[in-house]
Amino acid sequence: MKMLLFLRQTSPVRLAIFLLFALTCYRLWFITQMELVPDEAYYWLWSKHLAWSYRDKGPAVAWTIALGTKLFGHTVFGIRFFAVLLSTGTGVLLFLIARRLYDDRVALWCLLVAAVIPMIAVGSILMTIDSLSVFFWAWATLIFWKAIHRDNLADWFWLGLAIGAGFLAKFTNGVQLGCIAFFLLWSKEHRSLLFSRKMLMLGGSFGISILPILWWNMQTGWIHAMALHTRSGVDKSFQVHPLELLQFIGGQFGVISPLIAAGMVVAAVALLWKKTEDLCVRFLLSQFLPLYGLFAFFSLNKAGQPNWAAPALVTGIIFTVVYWREVVARQPAWRWGVGAAFATAMIMTLVLHNTNPLMVAAKSVTDIMHRRPIPDPLRRAQGWKDFAAHVQTAREKNQVNLLLADNYAQASMMAFYLPDQPTPYLLPANYGDTQFTLWPGYEVRPGTRALYVTTSNQSPPKTLLNQFNSVELVEDFWSQHQGRNMTEFHIYLCLREPAAPK
Repeated sequence: MKMLLFLRQTSPVRLAIFLLFALTCYRLWFITQMELVPDEAYYWLWSKHLAWSYRDKGPAVAWTIALGTKLFGHTVFGIRFFAVLLSTGTGVLLFLIARRLYDDRVALWCLLVAAVIPMIAVGSILMTIDSLSVFFWAWATLIFWKAIHRDNLADWFWLGLAIGAGFLAKFTNGVQLGCIAFFLLWSKEHRSLLFSRKMLMLGGSFGISILPILWWNMQTGWIHAMALHTRSGVDKSFQVHPLELLQFIGGQFGVISPLIAAGMVVAAVALLWKKTEDLCVRFLLSQFLPLYGLFAFFSLNKAGQPNWAAPALVTGIIFTVVYWREVVARQPAWRWGVGAAFATAMIMTLVLHNTNPLMVAAKSVTDIMHRRPIPDPLRRAQGWKDFAAHVQTAREKNQVNLLLADNYAQASMMAFYLPDQPTPYLLPANYGDTQFTLWPGYEVRPGTRALYVTTSNQSPPKTLLNQFNSVELVEDFWSQHQGRNMTEFHIYLCLREPAAPK
């Protein structure tokens, strides 16, 4: 009781500062306890080849990792350091947005909800494009709210730069321009802004900030257009597959947590139905609905990844807290439902920080029931050190001078986790298929001894057989994490006969 009284009497701002400080300290420790995921290692490779942009994404993630490794070396901590700082910055921005629209207490609750959502918690420790994307989306949202409440042309300049900076990390952030247009069309009192010099300032500053991407595409033949077409899932024609949409929706419930996601849907529908006259509600929904609507539409053809709509959670969390706070005030019995949603999300997030006990228990159950083991949700971040140890042993035993892989994941992980951090290569592919095709390739000469690492159970590809005289399987193994099998790999020794003596 004394603790509850103390929390009620303490300023929400002080509690928010304490929470953010505690989370930041914990995350700076925890990022060294988990292995990299393949995307992080891939982006780290980008940071070693600094450019104006890259095949799959803009340059921001590579630039950020380059700064982190410059400060702390080519280590897991160096790669992830700014992921933690960006997550703290996003928390500060979330608090400020909720505080400006409502009050300190609502802002504190938003921060607490964000802290227990699994996708946000995981995103706060992994250095991927989402860390940058969500941070700049939140920053642009705060600037936009300020811009519509005062007549200051500079606000629109900074707004364009913030959206552009997010676009340099993730092209999804460009949708925020549409969200702004959607709000101005929806909000009658702000509609005149659509045809004002402020829009010209916004568009101009956005265009300036994305010049690196435009320049890179002009130099490379507009590779990003091809990459976006591939990732959209629309190869030849758009077809409606309802199960794909259900898969996308199910993914959202999984990464947000089922009860909070359900509460967010209910809040969005209820506010859209009854509270559209409220400026704050229109503002929050306009930063949420267009992004989810866009990915839901594309998911009718092919389900998108659960993290694609992550920036929309910035305002989604706020209107969910506001709605359910009012519901609980009117009907206190709902307090139990809100508590259950919060507790469920917290348990899911805690489990994601250490899945080993859960996996051990799940394996026991599945062994008894003679079913396939439940896949570990953290499998992509486990077993890579063991994988590298196997590759290094094969390297030394066979005295190889070239490393090849069939996927960016294996190549990137070999580059990071092998002791000398060498340069692996992928097999030759069409220009622009991956970032590897934009870098110098390898050369097979007489006397070349290579290892080819793959997860495929099929025979080695013809390209490999044509390049080498001998391709022999030398090891077939499962990478291990705390005594559990993670991923099966196959290592082939590839030999090119030395030149005959003259």
